Amino acid sequence: MLSSNHPPISTSPRSIRFHQLLDQAPFVCMGAHDALSAKLSEEAGAPAIYVSGFVASAVVAGAPDFGSLSQTEMFEHIRRICRATELPVFADADTGYGGPLDAARTIQLWEEAGASALHLEDQKMPKKCGHFAGKELISPEEMVQKLRAMIDARRDPKFFIVARTDAIGVTGIDDAIARLEAYAAAGADGLYADAPESLEQIEELTTRLRPLGKPLLFNMARSGKSPTLSLYEAHQAGFDYCLCPIEPLLAMHKSLKEMMQAFMADPSTETIADRLTDFHEFNEFIGLPQAIEESKKYSW
Repeated sequence: MLSSNHPPISTSPRSIRFHQLLDQAPFVCMGAHDALSAKLSEEAGAPAIYVSGFVASAVVAGAPDFGSLSQTEMFEHIRRICRATELPVFADADTGYGGPLDAARTIQLWEEAGASALHLEDQKMPKKCGHFAGKELISPEEMVQKLRAMIDARRDPKFFIVARTDAIGVTGIDDAIARLEAYAAAGADGLYADAPESLEQIEELTTRLRPLGKPLLFNMARSGKSPTLSLYEAHQAGFDYCLCPIEPLLAMHKSLKEMMQAFMADPSTETIADRLTDFHEFNEFIGLPQAIEESKKYSW
């Protein structure tokens, strides 16, 4: 078995913190597309970080979220982000990258990377972003087997496993709810129906799923299929916590695009000076003074 090479580990402090956040709901997991944006999220006061497959595909591969990244590419991406922050990290696990044994290996890698939570979705491979058209689903029975494999492979007992369904846009709201009920019965810790398309669907989801006693997740991503809700509006609608998954990436894209266009129109750093963080301020942020002091301990 996979677990023979991966003995049980003690509960991660970050996993404990993630459960504490759930007890203090609502809260938001701020998207981070790299180590630097993870540090910025922490400085801004975010209580947790989310690592999106959509974002990772763009940053690592410069490609759309269309099954672009391998399991090990995503593992390395998550690990770099976890190294840069002490916050709990909730990391996209897509479809688990294959069958049940692949899903089992995924949770072990995500734990090794330093994550505290993941979500597994019920799409066929190659998967697509939940707000794209043309998604295809595996059977709920196959998804249950993947969840069971993940649960059996979990070494940190506080690592939080969220079952996600993409059924709303494929087979409808009733099937989405039925699937999440089956995933809850299989032992998923939390539930997530991506891309509800109206406030009426949101109300139906939360009304019918709340009795299961599992924390419910809402995706706050703009420009997708779902209504735009604030954290507190989502909480009032019945969700326990939210993702702000792609907005930092989109902000970075807009800022860099405009800066580079301005520079190329008038190639001088004076043209873009008001768009730049001060060099010394950035070095303070990134930890240069602390690194200099630390290095003095080992100087001749």
